Amino acid sequence: MTVRCILVLRSISMRLLLACMVAAVAGCASAPPATEDSPGLPVPEVELKPEPPVPLEEPAEIVPEPTPLILHKHADETFAPEAAIVLSDRSTAYQSVATELARLLDQPLVYNLADRSQTPEDAFSGVAESGAEVVIAIGLAAAQAATALSTVPVVYCQVFNFKTQQAASVPIKGVAAIPPLAIQVQAWKEFDPALRTIGAILGEGHDALIAEATGATVASGVEFHYRIAGSDRETLYLFKRMAPDIDGFWLFPDNRVLSVPVLRQLAEIAARHGVRIAVFDERLLELGASLSTAAVEADIAETALAVAQQVVSGAHETVPDLTPLNDLKLRANSSRHGQPGAVAAGKDESSGAPRGRP
Repeated sequence: MTVRCILVLRSISMRLLLACMVAAVAGCASAPPATEDSPGLPVPEVELKPEPPVPLEEPAEIVPEPTPLILHKHADETFAPEAAIVLSDRSTAYQSVATELARLLDQPLVYNLADRSQTPEDAFSGVAESGAEVVIAIGLAAAQAATALSTVPVVYCQVFNFKTQQAASVPIKGVAAIPPLAIQVQAWKEFDPALRTIGAILGEGHDALIAEATGATVASGVEFHYRIAGSDRETLYLFKRMAPDIDGFWLFPDNRVLSVPVLRQLAEIAARHGVRIAVFDERLLELGASLSTAAVEADIAETALAVAQQVVSGAHETVPDLTPLNDLKLRANSSRHGQPGAVAAGKDESSGAPRGRP
């Protein structure tokens, strides 16, 4: 994997920030159910005034040595199952994945659960009558509705916290909401060689993610510190205690322990202690985070389709409950914490090959 510098810091309003966050992946069985209007990171409705753009210097080009990646099996173009795409709503985070899926599928049916002209029951009745072999659900509301109502197998994506509330009558498989943590740490270290300690604060029920983070940081020679919070206010309290002892902070899209006001306070505390925050969506750079390690929409779509193919072919028992992604796009905020510029990591979408030197 190679990494190259690009300049990123858009002057966007904090309202757009809020829209981004509610469109981010989220939800959990142990958490209160998210609503259709907030399938990602449910937060209070807060009016935030936009901040003036920060002048940026011309970025320097950073071209680290390539890092080998473990490639997932891409969708077999010779076999595209009859699929129905169900979206929680038409937010950008979901619509962009649906657009990528539409490029891979042959005229898929698309249902939007935020469409008030039909109920979720009506939508899934239409799916059943259409002859679709699989549902690809995008977002928490779509995943929850599909688990309860679908009569065909379900593959869900763009959901961070999700566990089926009941025994499903059809196979339910998921696609990871964020890139593999090993790839994230590698990219982060290449961008910030001084990184020595990373902290994270999560809600309960993420033992697998904590184990993955521990393994990824050990492999990269980085210490990992984590705490478990029960609310956004506890997250703030724990971060105040953690900040003096870490270089970087992983911000995961756990809606149970985050809110917009707390995120803003986290950014202020991080700035005082020189902590670089890595976020899951580049639009959150507006808060003052140092970099984002976001999933690539095309990678999400390809992975979801590959899982759907295996499920439809009858091999669902060999498919993991959550299939990892392969790619990421890393962008950095060159105006914060003295960072040297902005970088992007990922594959060239035109060829599917790793990006080379410019």
